Amino acid sequence: MNRRHFLRLSSILLGASTAPHVVARPYSLRYLCWDGYDLPSLLGEFEQQNQCDVLSESINDSPAAFAKLSMGGHQGYDVVSIDSPWLEQLDQGGLLSPIPKALRDKVYGQCYPQFREHFLPQQDNDRNWLPTRWGWLGPTINTDYVKEEEYVSYAPCFARKNRGKVGVMDWGDWPILPIALYMGIDPYIPLGSYELAHLRQAFRALFKNQPVFIPDISIGQKGLMDGSLVTLLGTGTYLTSALRRAGFHQIKTVIPRPRNGIKQGVIWTEGSAAIRGQALESLAMKLVAFTTSTHASYVLSYMGATCNLTPNIEVEKLYTQAQRDSLQIEDVAYAWENSQIHRTVPSIAEILHVWQSELFNAS
Repeated sequence: MNRRHFLRLSSILLGASTAPHVVARPYSLRYLCWDGYDLPSLLGEFEQQNQCDVLSESINDSPAAFAKLSMGGHQGYDVVSIDSPWLEQLDQGGLLSPIPKALRDKVYGQCYPQFREHFLPQQDNDRNWLPTRWGWLGPTINTDYVKEEEYVSYAPCFARKNRGKVGVMDWGDWPILPIALYMGIDPYIPLGSYELAHLRQAFRALFKNQPVFIPDISIGQKGLMDGSLVTLLGTGTYLTSALRRAGFHQIKTVIPRPRNGIKQGVIWTEGSAAIRGQALESLAMKLVAFTTSTHASYVLSYMGATCNLTPNIEVEKLYTQAQRDSLQIEDVAYAWENSQIHRTVPSIAEILHVWQSELFNAS
């Protein structure tokens, strides 16, 4: 039970003697999701429209959520909103409910062209999840302390002058992806011993530069703000946009220039899906549809603890100029042109093993 539902239940119990007319809603959806999807202002509207309760459970990382769902835990949920590679794997495992054609066509019509091409192609109607939020991964900087033109690559992360001032987000494979791309290695294809050996050398060089490992987004934001960190690896607009919303436009996520013919940025995407075979499957699909609506997409993109772009092109019309600046909308076209589309990393287990072994040796 999260805080919102605890408060609701408490108010019902406390007011039971004076408000005997309070009646529990007949249906409850169980929702596993990232922060933001569980905003009371958002879910409250859906609950009112559909005369149901949504019991949300927030996740800390998508791999853990996937592990829980794929090992039988999916039976405890009706709807999930997590990162797209893990949704793809859940879908391949037959755990997601089919998206109705009418809903798919509606979402297709309101999406940016890039999302139509990559996530909702007309020739492929077998994908059973819908994209909801997105952003990009690249060096995050504070232009009060560093020059933006110095961060057109990941080279500063290895520079001796930045020793002890490079932040590495302790978020699984996220800090690894930029290093692989910088080394000219495509992490989205299976890697052999040659590529893993080169990654080992890169990890060793990074760790010799004594980076600061950051476990929490707020700590990373503080490091950027006070100048104790010159940049962060493994994050991007997910971390910077909320600071920009607060008026700190010197905080920015940069997309590096292509290197060795390989695009250096990474486009990440979240999505929503209903769990197949549950008793409230049709109601769950309504919640999936709700998360892609123009109104819900606007709330998801700007009203939570973090700010993130949405695939819904209609939402852009609702932004003020200040909101557009916060979300770096002027950089969207460049980001798409110079970024990889994040998907399943086939050799992630081997890469993480190399990462952990080098980290152990450096400690």
